[in-house]
Amino acid sequence: MFQVVVIGVNPTLQSLVRHLCAERSQLWQCRFFPTVGSYLQAPRLDSQIDLLIFDGLNTTASLEDKRLICFQAPLALRVIVTTPEHDDVVLGHLSHFHSFVGSELNTEHLELLFSNAARLSELPLGEHERRLVGGLIDFPQLPALLSGLDKQLAEPNVSSAAVAGLVSTDPLVVSRLFQLINSPYMGFVSETWNLEVAISRLGYQSLRSLVVLLAMKGGNVQAEQQAEYQLVLDQVLAQAGQARSYARSSGFNRVLQDQVFIAALLSGFGKLVLLQNGREAGDAELTEVNPAGRGSYLAVSAFLLTLWGFENWVVAAVLNQHSWQAAGIGAQISNCLFLARAHQQGAIKLNASERQQALQAGFVL
Repeated sequence: MFQVVVIGVNPTLQSLVRHLCAERSQLWQCRFFPTVGSYLQAPRLDSQIDLLIFDGLNTTASLEDKRLICFQAPLALRVIVTTPEHDDVVLGHLSHFHSFVGSELNTEHLELLFSNAARLSELPLGEHERRLVGGLIDFPQLPALLSGLDKQLAEPNVSSAAVAGLVSTDPLVVSRLFQLINSPYMGFVSETWNLEVAISRLGYQSLRSLVVLLAMKGGNVQAEQQAEYQLVLDQVLAQAGQARSYARSSGFNRVLQDQVFIAALLSGFGKLVLLQNGREAGDAELTEVNPAGRGSYLAVSAFLLTLWGFENWVVAAVLNQHSWQAAGIGAQISNCLFLARAHQQGAIKLNASERQQALQAGFVL
């Protein structure tokens, strides 16, 4: 059973939420609070809140009150109804609310929020991982470049030249793109310093993943931590290239190579988010394996990718690459990432049955 909490008195919002919950009576319950005070005084059910909607247009509350509300629902998909162009929203709330809804509410938008909140709640995260995600106070925002890129990629006749023109406006993306495309792991015979050619070689979806990764540009990282941040970013890019190289050496087609590369890039996103939130490269949360059997940073990556609506295969591949997966969505990709890492470390830890499955799937052991 999922739970949505609405704070505010907007009758349209309340009516839409009640209607959706009534349609999903076997799955969703709703609770309504007219003010911040009434919510804070209610019996605590914070861990059970899956979707929190705050009416920022009709409910008076200080910034600290809003932050406290978000703190009380650490694992919920948190949405504020507001006028997004207001500076106080952009500057003051981005670290706490995940999504914004304008005054023109509609059923379709709310249905998407309900669906995404359910996906977040159903992520197979351990209690420690959920506490880690719930403790994040500085959430990255999807870069403006990604919005423009998505609009271009939605056009049926999009060209590499048009995409190159857009990407050229972001020097960081351009420099990292050339770094990747000219690395030995990508397997291209010759170097290129032509942006259009580089984009064609990398592929649109891999380019999109690179833009997402670079959304964490280290702008809020302390000066003394910048070198550490750049080192981690370089390691993520190198590991993604190595994973793609392993997929290629195992004889997989270009589509699977690209999917492995995308999943590897986005896996490392959690490390950058944790650095942004005050962790250091040597902390346990950024290491490859914790007592739960996988790197905690992968849980952060999976949470944010789910929050942003990424496809299930990439979320599953990111989350399950710590061990051999016999079946399931994204299993082939997560297995490739798992074996690529083990291959680099010189240790393939598979039992006899898993080894046979890996060999049959074409992996190089």
